[in-house]
Amino acid sequence: MNFKVYFIFLLIVLSGHCFSQSGYSYYTHDYKINPSDSGKLFFEIDNINFIKNNEYFGPVAEGYTLLGFNLSPKIQYFPNSRIKLMAGANLLSYYGRENEINASLLLSFQYKINSNFDFVLGNIYGTNNHRLIEPVFDFERFLNNNIENGIQFLWNSERIFADLWLDWEQQILQGDPFQEIFNVGLSSEFVILKKENQFKLSVPFQNIVRHEGGQINANNEVPLTTLFNNATGLSFQKSIQRKFLHKIIISSYVVSYQDMSPNKQQMYIDGTGFYPTVELVNNSFDFLLGYWYGNQFVAPLGNPVYETYSRTKFFVEEPVRQLVTAKLNYQKDIFKGINLGVRFETYYDILESNLEYTWGVIIVINERFFLKNL
Repeated sequence: MNFKVYFIFLLIVLSGHCFSQSGYSYYTHDYKINPSDSGKLFFEIDNINFIKNNEYFGPVAEGYTLLGFNLSPKIQYFPNSRIKLMAGANLLSYYGRENEINASLLLSFQYKINSNFDFVLGNIYGTNNHRLIEPVFDFERFLNNNIENGIQFLWNSERIFADLWLDWEQQILQGDPFQEIFNVGLSSEFVILKKENQFKLSVPFQNIVRHEGGQINANNEVPLTTLFNNATGLSFQKSIQRKFLHKIIISSYVVSYQDMSPNKQQMYIDGTGFYPTVELVNNSFDFLLGYWYGNQFVAPLGNPVYETYSRTKFFVEEPVRQLVTAKLNYQKDIFKGINLGVRFETYYDILESNLEYTWGVIIVINERFFLKNL
């Protein structure tokens, strides 16, 4: 598909009133504790069925297809109006590889310190709940790396959102031949101007550190790695009460990367990025149009399309990467607790004159059943 076809596609999308949305309403969890649940026991089903096809043709990212499910049955108990206890399991399986089911136990303790502040220990609210932009945190982790365990502090008030977390991916013990792996992040947004139901001006501030190392692993030949990403920007949101357009969001981010390892092994020591976007929103459709400029940019947890080197091909790089992006998302409640999402994304590489795209269909089932009062 050439750039002319790509441009025609954009016109079709715009004329069809298909708009974008910054938040993923079906792809996040509501962490608020409802006082009316105090003393109650619930059973919850949290299930994601997905197909995501990545048609990448350029030198940086390789194409592949994901087809499978992510299932989490859970028991929830609320001893009082401030505490939530959860126990369950997570099963991840790809169709065609059913004999390789990835299973893990889930256990979490959540304490509502006050009306704005929550503390979570164990299985935390991860992936899209962090509200990170895709160059630093890939949406695809919601499908294939959905479970995060560690510690989390959440603040949500009228003017401030803040999510501080530690996600411990791999624990090591004395003599283990592999490294410990964890991610530390801070995602925040500060509202500086707001008029209810009219507009909002805010400053998002996002940081994430990826660490692989540990002092007690037996393999000293693998170097310690610590990589840092930051995204700071300005976002303006305007409510528009029209039939096919309810909201417009204009955002711009300055993104950075730094290798903070003692012995630097990465292709680039530091790098930068620039990411302005325009989002058009209504109840069912989301449309995003954006531009990405990356200079020696690395983000180990981000979408690989935005990086300036290949994770899978040895010494393949594009030190400067410029992309025009267009993303379309459709969301619909098809039954109580069952939601359908259809996604289509395109990335046009300006310097390489290359068009890449992804499409996906996602069924999210999230339903809670009351069991008994305790």
